[in-house]
Amino acid sequence: MELRHLRYFVAVATELNFSKAAGKLHVAQPALSTQIADLEREIGTSLLIRNTRTVQLTAAGEVFLADARSILAATESAKDKAMRTSRGEVGELSIGFFAAPTMLFLPDLIRRYRAMYPNVTIRMHELAPDRQLNAFAREEIDVGFTRPPPPGHPDLAVQVLFQESFLAVTADTHPLATRQRLELSELAQERFVLLDRSVAVGLYDHIISACRTAGFSPSVIHSPDLMATVLTMVAAEQGVSVIPEGVKYLRRKQVAYVPILPSLDPIPFVLCWRTKSDSPPRDAFLRLVSGDPLLFKPKAASKSFCDF
Repeated sequence: MELRHLRYFVAVATELNFSKAAGKLHVAQPALSTQIADLEREIGTSLLIRNTRTVQLTAAGEVFLADARSILAATESAKDKAMRTSRGEVGELSIGFFAAPTMLFLPDLIRRYRAMYPNVTIRMHELAPDRQLNAFAREEIDVGFTRPPPPGHPDLAVQVLFQESFLAVTADTHPLATRQRLELSELAQERFVLLDRSVAVGLYDHIISACRTAGFSPSVIHSPDLMATVLTMVAAEQGVSVIPEGVKYLRRKQVAYVPILPSLDPIPFVLCWRTKSDSPPRDAFLRLVSGDPLLFKPKAASKSFCDF
């Protein structure tokens, strides 16, 4: 028994006329009659009562008609769902992010994505860069807004969204707080408060490398695991820090942000995704991101909130 047998039978049972059913199906009437006969032979009972003038359903035909319609409807539904899934219109999308760098653009991006794909379930996970790597490894997230992953992750694709410059940050009572700019080497004798390396390896190593290039190895005396805590400790005169520029929007009072000249190499903010996985909702999300490069212009990034 094939789906065409069901379609042919439903057409005849609906029209109760072989000629009309054949016309709707665009098949020859003898061929239709043969298919119905084959179906009845396979089932083992008559489904239709035929004579020269009328066609009627048998009791078995009435029961079979209801089930045949359900099967055909379910088949069309399955086909439609498969096609919609292949286009990324249904399914699930899991997004990893850390809040502050994404606050400028991510809410609007998610709203636009939901407007385009309302039947996709979106799951958002606030995760530090190192935890995003673990989540990728466990296949818990499809995409991640993060810092560039360290070497050793060939299965992750990376798209740079924008670059962030660096600032020095001191307590507002610090002698350097009133400076218009400073050189990184001027912090050589200071105590440092840096975000813990286990939270954001790339950021930590980037700052340490810049200090060494400037001729010193920073004395890191505190390593909290939240950037807000870094700023609080700096405000409490526990040390100075070097931060991506967007961090300054986390705290306005009791601290001073001073540009570093010459500028340090900026640190990228990136979008990552697993290359060895099939996820149409993810692919649709990536198309949306790639289709609006103005969303990630550096000048917009400088106004962002940044946790790391």
